[in-house]
Amino acid sequence: MITNPLGFAGRSSLSARTRHGWSKGLQLAPDLYPGIGGKRFRGALVQWAYTFAGGSGRAPEEIIDAVEMLHAGALVIDDFEDDSQTRRGQPALHRVIGSARAVNAGNWMYFRALELAGATYDHPGKSATLLTRLVEVARQCHEGQAIDLSTRVDEVTPRQAQATAVAISRWKTGRLVSLAAWCGAHAADGTPQILRAVAGFGCRVGICLQMRNDLDELTALVEGADRCDDLRNRRVTWPWAWAAIEFSEQQFCHLQRRLRQLPRHPAGFRPFARELLEGVQGRAVAAIADRLDRAIGRLTTATGAGPGIDALTEVTNVLRVARVSTPVEVMP
Repeated sequence: MITNPLGFAGRSSLSARTRHGWSKGLQLAPDLYPGIGGKRFRGALVQWAYTFAGGSGRAPEEIIDAVEMLHAGALVIDDFEDDSQTRRGQPALHRVIGSARAVNAGNWMYFRALELAGATYDHPGKSATLLTRLVEVARQCHEGQAIDLSTRVDEVTPRQAQATAVAISRWKTGRLVSLAAWCGAHAADGTPQILRAVAGFGCRVGICLQMRNDLDELTALVEGADRCDDLRNRRVTWPWAWAAIEFSEQQFCHLQRRLRQLPRHPAGFRPFARELLEGVQGRAVAAIADRLDRAIGRLTTATGAGPGIDALTEVTNVLRVARVSTPVEVMP
């Protein structure tokens, strides 16, 4: 039996009461309990924003769990829609329990996230504002996913590839990370200026997170992993956006034609992925670092430099990529 199929390991997964709630709500055996969290990047951002906005101690756990739960539901649905084989090195949930039950589980996570958020505050006005924000972001994430699902990279121009990568990242990942930052500041009763600033910062960091995820999937494929969803589904990802800058239009179109002819299995995509990666890696490293630096700079300008700015180093450095000076080798 596959344990922890989504690879999550949040603290809430240790709670017998929470595990029982999942088992009852989803009709999953305890060893299929998907948990909420992974690396908990969004949870860390909630805590940072809470402290930055003047909060004392720990941010409300319900808020952190609600944001992570919303993210978990999105992962389950995205994996089903992408026909993904794996998630974080283990079988995707729909591969373990079937498509119908996985879709039901993903939808349940959305509603459970709203329930958790709604139970956080006693003040009805504050609860209503939080719930409105969660519903809005969930809707926007679905709109971003719609763009992702309906656009094929072999059917767009180089300029369209760049614009589409930005749009998908802003509405899918950016808005969800923005929600995490906003929720932390909102929990601390941050001023409207602080709320706007941290939400904008979160969206910009979310775009960097999507950049890093797209780059990591391509790199892992080159290094021998089997996950090739982006190339197999011909998704518009950041490596293609960077290729639109680094390559001539003729070279870009040649890559598109070759992608259409590739066999749809990891080994068939690997040499192509290596060529694409080697062509954009330098641009990727610089683009992620530049966006992160500008995000921090804009936040500093909007709110004034303070001790909270220094804490961003730990939060955002996980997204930076070390420059690789030697060619990437393809594993047999």
